[in-house]
Amino acid sequence: MAEDLGEKTEDPTPRRLQKMREDGKVAKSTDLASALVLVAVILLLWIFTGPTLDRLGELVGFTLETAGASGDIGTAPLLRSVSEITLLVLAPLLVAAWLAAYVSHVIQVGFLISPKPIEPNLNKLNPIQGIKRIIGIQTLVKGGLDIGKTVIALGVAGIVSWRMHDTLGVLPEAALGPAFAMIGDLVVELAIVIVIALLVLAILDYLFQRWKHVKDHRMTKDEVRRDFKDADGDPIFKQRRRQMAQQISMQRMAAAVPTADVIVTNPEHISVAIRYEEGSMHAPQVVALGVDQVALRIRRIAAEHGIPIVERKPLARLLHRTVKTGDFIPPDSYAAVAEVLAYVYRMNGQAA
Repeated sequence: MAEDLGEKTEDPTPRRLQKMREDGKVAKSTDLASALVLVAVILLLWIFTGPTLDRLGELVGFTLETAGASGDIGTAPLLRSVSEITLLVLAPLLVAAWLAAYVSHVIQVGFLISPKPIEPNLNKLNPIQGIKRIIGIQTLVKGGLDIGKTVIALGVAGIVSWRMHDTLGVLPEAALGPAFAMIGDLVVELAIVIVIALLVLAILDYLFQRWKHVKDHRMTKDEVRRDFKDADGDPIFKQRRRQMAQQISMQRMAAAVPTADVIVTNPEHISVAIRYEEGSMHAPQVVALGVDQVALRIRRIAAEHGIPIVERKPLARLLHRTVKTGDFIPPDSYAAVAEVLAYVYRMNGQAA
């Protein structure tokens, strides 16, 4: 019934997902990217907390000392100190934030550059579509997550501040250096707890974005059939299938050739691997055959495993024309193949 009504009940095909990816339509969470950026910034601040607070204390102390001095105190030392603080703190933070944003993009969607999202699109000016975006489920979930993040951040800040109220109470009486150290510890601890909570919410948002991405691009059964039909005619998909078939064929051949009793060759253009087990097989069986490069590979594998290689041009051509891999030798080739096997058995000292 759903098929008759054209309802979109099927997950998008790999080909449809690839096309959407080329158009820049991928499942991505901005909250996860922001959380990872915050993690990188907090981690860097934690690493450089000591040097940063020392420099900041020196800057504040220098400013307080020179503020009450008479005459021209000079701005060069103050500017130099401010520049040092900027280079020490802001430059590494900016680099870490950029790297974290790039890594978050790669983690979520891989390496992707697409100009389609920034191309002009008149559909974006459609008021109906705009209303749907405003009151849609994604907006509701996004709003809920934003409210959750705000509540969690305020709650964590309140809990951490209350736990450290004794420290905050003696802060005004502490010296400048210890005061900055206590403030730094408080800020780092508060930031770590908040970023962990935000990271959990961001992961949930990413999972939701992936689910919604698939849901929004579901297809009807007819669309799935037509997409697979188009994919069958796609040269790229055909080439991929041929490559996979060749790889599988070569792997099977590499495993089958060592089981053969003899390799019959042309000698250069054709190679046929033949196996025979008396009592369990009614006739010899072709376990591998090929021409040109494949024939050469068969001979190489046979040489590595010590399998005899016998030149029989007419027999090799006949087998190449009449049998396939896995087939048994046809009756009109029994005599020629028996002669070759007898020759190999005599070489190996076995009874013909």
